[in-house]
Amino acid sequence: MTFSKRLRLYLIGFFIGLLFILFIFGNKVFTWSYLPNDRVLAEIKTKPLKFSDQSIHSLKFRKLSPNFIKNTVLSKGNINFKKSNAQAIPCPYYVLHYEDIEVKFTKCKDTVVINSIN
Repeated sequence: MTFSKRLRLYLIGFFIGLLFILFIFGNKVFTWSYLPNDRVLAEIKTKPLKFSDQSIHSLKFRKLSPNFIKNTVLSKGNINFKKSNAQAIPCPYYVLHYEDIEVKFTKCKDTVVINSIN
């Protein structure tokens, strides 16, 4: 069997396997959240978000919308674990930075509460 024939058979099997995988998994989105920052941000997205009175006042003062905080800052920001207390009981406390915005929030069992926005 020549090399070109073996390569052709390999590629045919490879594409059949690829179609089989795509048929089984479909359009599922896989996320790789193994780093601590990614894990916290992924968990925030699954919980309802509440804003404290101080954070609402800061939003109005800085002319930001709650959707911007939820969709951009809480998904693209970086958590400063040195300023955070991830072991706090009952709700861990985190400090998140995105550009010039600093968001302080607590991640409780059922909700995420935005405490302040600076």
